[in-house]
Amino acid sequence: MNIFNIKSKELYLVIILIVMFFGISAATITGSAVRDAIFLVKFEKDFLPLMYVIIAAVMTFVIEIYKRISINKSPSSFFMLSGGFFIASLFAFHQNLSGPMVPLLYIWVEVITIIIALQFWMLASELLNARQAKRIFPIIIAGGSFAAIGSGYLIKPFVKHYGSDNLLLPTMGFLALSIFASHLLKEYIPKEINRKPTINGIKRGKNHKLEPYLKHIAIMIACSAFISRLTDYQFKVMASNAFPLQNELVSFFGTYYMFTGAATLLMQSIIT
Repeated sequence: MNIFNIKSKELYLVIILIVMFFGISAATITGSAVRDAIFLVKFEKDFLPLMYVIIAAVMTFVIEIYKRISINKSPSSFFMLSGGFFIASLFAFHQNLSGPMVPLLYIWVEVITIIIALQFWMLASELLNARQAKRIFPIIIAGGSFAAIGSGYLIKPFVKHYGSDNLLLPTMGFLALSIFASHLLKEYIPKEINRKPTINGIKRGKNHKLEPYLKHIAIMIACSAFISRLTDYQFKVMASNAFPLQNELVSFFGTYYMFTGAATLLMQSIIT
């Protein structure tokens, strides 16, 4: 595996991480496509900016809960537990996709996307040291790009035969795939993980808090988030106007994710 700069003893671990991230990325693509289409077709588009605000507030609350309940938990076991809960919740939504359940699904899919990705990268950072991460993380991310291409391509024929509402079923299937992969990682997880920051680490954090460099990064992130949300809103409204039918809109999102996945893979493999 010299072409990918992967050592033989790392190969099995890397394959599992790629499969796991593939499942997470594919679940994100299919889940986002169906929740966006259902919300834009069955709910008022004018409420979309409000949904962004609600998601930001909800995520602050959810992250705090996640931090509290994940303490001293095995990363792999906790991933399987939360993944199973997310699958069960999506199945409940699948039984009723109308009325107030539509905006709730929009928020919940975003929660799943952020939490499941957060868990994956925290788990991966515990399995790989800094030098390994520099070599292997780009390969894992490429697996996510392949997931975007593959799942985006399959959305249109799936919607044509089974309908867009049933797209939550493959979303649950991809989450199940990631849970299965996380189960295979148990033997690689260190027995004891020190999660408490050291005194020196705390002091360094306090000293860095007011550095101009960190302030500029924070400003850049805030500006990027604002611009991306503004662009996202404009794009989704234009897409819903161009494709007023739900199945057509979901198919369009699938094609969009397929091409953006290909563009991302091109950037990662050649330019970046």
